[in-house]
Amino acid sequence: MESSQSIGKKSPSPKRRVPENRSLTDTVWGTFTAGYRFCYFVGLQLIRYFRRYKKRAFRFAVSTRLAIGLRLKKRQTLLKRKLRFAVSDAMRPYRRVQQLRQTREERVALAREQGARAVLQEKTLLFRESLRLVFKTLGTVLCYVAPVVSFVLFLNLIHQGLNLQFALEVEYNDKIIGYIARESDFDESEKIMQSRIVYEEYQPPLDTVPKYTLKIIEEENLSTVNEIADELIAASGNEITEASGLYVDGVFYGAVENAEPVRALLDGMLDEFRTGNENERVDFVQDVQLSKGLYLLSSLVEPEEMEEVLTSEVEGEVVYIVEAGDAPTLISQKMDIPYSQLKALNPEIEEKLLVGQEVLISNQVNFLTVKRTVTEVYEEDVPFGTEEVVDANYAKGYQAVRSSGILGKRLVTADVVYINGVEEDREEVDSLILKEPVDQVVTVGTAEPIRVMSSSGTSVSGTGGFLWPVDGGKVTCGINGYWGHTGLDIGAPRGTVIRASASGTVVKAVRQYRAYGIHVKISHGNGIYTLYAHMSQLAVSYGDYVQQGQIIGYVGMTGNASGNHCHFEIIINGRFMDPTKYIGTYYPGR
Repeated sequence: MESSQSIGKKSPSPKRRVPENRSLTDTVWGTFTAGYRFCYFVGLQLIRYFRRYKKRAFRFAVSTRLAIGLRLKKRQTLLKRKLRFAVSDAMRPYRRVQQLRQTREERVALAREQGARAVLQEKTLLFRESLRLVFKTLGTVLCYVAPVVSFVLFLNLIHQGLNLQFALEVEYNDKIIGYIARESDFDESEKIMQSRIVYEEYQPPLDTVPKYTLKIIEEENLSTVNEIADELIAASGNEITEASGLYVDGVFYGAVENAEPVRALLDGMLDEFRTGNENERVDFVQDVQLSKGLYLLSSLVEPEEMEEVLTSEVEGEVVYIVEAGDAPTLISQKMDIPYSQLKALNPEIEEKLLVGQEVLISNQVNFLTVKRTVTEVYEEDVPFGTEEVVDANYAKGYQAVRSSGILGKRLVTADVVYINGVEEDREEVDSLILKEPVDQVVTVGTAEPIRVMSSSGTSVSGTGGFLWPVDGGKVTCGINGYWGHTGLDIGAPRGTVIRASASGTVVKAVRQYRAYGIHVKISHGNGIYTLYAHMSQLAVSYGDYVQQGQIIGYVGMTGNASGNHCHFEIIINGRFMDPTKYIGTYYPGR
């Protein structure tokens, strides 16, 4: 019985035992699996959310477009209906007139059957209806025309208001002397008046305080500052006359009754510097004005006196006597003037400079200075640039022109300013490149100078300048040990470190399994190269710059090799050199 009962019962499955110490691989794999499941779940959820919200956004866009389209269509239909009703309402009187005209004959014909009195009554009724329709039609037209007419009148009113000129009416010494735009105009007029009375004591009027009243006037009725100045002088009670006053930079130098001789003199001074060039502009540097107006009798001068003032000199000519040892630049420094100005005053100073020669430092400075501005067009050289091409085959400090530069040409348009005939300034207005310059190309060396590393790891100077390339090893075959052997074989166990024998740039880092096998070639500049062949593994790449002693690979036997070793070559200007003359015949230690 016990055995049958035990057979009928299902024995419990044994519990799975979890090892106490899980390996690092199991831990990493579990972490990766959990991370993958998490990312997979998050990705699925994001895709679901994206699809869900994409549908919602599409539905919202469609419903919004339909709603806006429906609203616009309703507005358009309503506008058309209102426009149709407005046109129908405007044409209603016209239709009534047409109907009345069509029924007039019929109504009169029916009235004739009833007698003359009925005809008269019908015609009277027709006249009243026609008159009523005319007034109604006029009322309808006015309803549409009146707003347009009102708008036009409103615009016209604004236009007139903007064109109104507000001014200050000036009352001076109980007399209205003019209209000005602002009070500062009166102050300026007073200054002009004061400048005209420098030659005698001015007798001011009793009431010298102006009174201002705001007025609306026509724009042409505004007074200028000179007109107000004339009125101020006239109000003084002094003896005055009409004349032309000379002003230079705002300073009054007197007045002449006949301004023609003075004007002719000024024109003649300008004509001296005119060349007839259509692009030139000649004028005075100073602001010279002959202003016509009322002046005191005491301010009048004779035209001869005015001419004497205009032709006078402010400063005289300055010269320098050349001494022994002088040069143009030295004279410029001594006299403290720009070299360009010295060259302009003495065009031949660079070709001829003798002891005792007079060098013009400055011209005489006249009372009036003439400025001539002319637009000149000329060709000018365009300098070329320099393009540097770095080359690790040459040491630092090496430079050589690979290809010469070529000057360009450009057409320059410039405004040149001459003061009293001497060039003062040159401003470029426009330029056009006629020929592009060609840059010169210069080769610049970047290779570090070769250094020797001692056994202690410090850099010292010495013959050869190369480092034993392998951490250990011994010479198994020298250069020319057999036919075609161009280097030194250094035998060492596989994986032994190979270092750069000198600083330079990696020009080859080749993975191949014939000839040199896996090998590295380094350029040290000045046509010097080193080569390391039959490596088992590379530690640098093409184009890397390596320092002396830096690891570049590991010993192997790839390519044409019968044992683990490093085939080391030193190549100078295309010639295979004996490496033992540069690194010795045994490992010196590090």
